[in-house]
Amino acid sequence: MSKPVIRPARREDIQSFAPGKLAPTVRALCMEEDGKVIAIAGVWFAGGRWRAFADLPGPARKYKIRIIRAAKNFFEELRRDGIKIIYAETDANEPRSLAWLRSLGFELDARSRILYRWSA
Repeated sequence: MSKPVIRPARREDIQSFAPGKLAPTVRALCMEEDGKVIAIAGVWFAGGRWRAFADLPGPARKYKIRIIRAAKNFFEELRRDGIKIIYAETDANEPRSLAWLRSLGFELDARSRILYRWSA
C-alpha cells in the first residue's frame, strides 16, 4: 500500500463521488491511495453563495491529521483568491461534522440557524 496523496481534484474525480451535472465553479482536493480516489472535499458556487462539501469515507479517516492540514491550506488559498464567505451544513449521518466545520473556522450563521459560515 502506497502513501496517500492529496492533490487538486480533476473533473473525473468529482464525478466519481458525485455523478451528474458538474458546476463549472467546483474547486476541490482529493486523496488518492494506490491509484484510487478515497476522499474528496471542496467548494462550489451556486445560488449566489460559495458552499463547502466533503466526502471522507472510512478508508480516508485514518489520515485525519493530513486531511485537516490540507483543508486549512486549501481555505487559505481560497482566501488569497478573494473568496470571503463560504457556507456549509452539518451532516446528520456524520456525528463529527460539526467538530470538523469548527476546526476549519466555521461558525453558526445567526440568520439561517442551520448553515455554518466561514469568513475570510
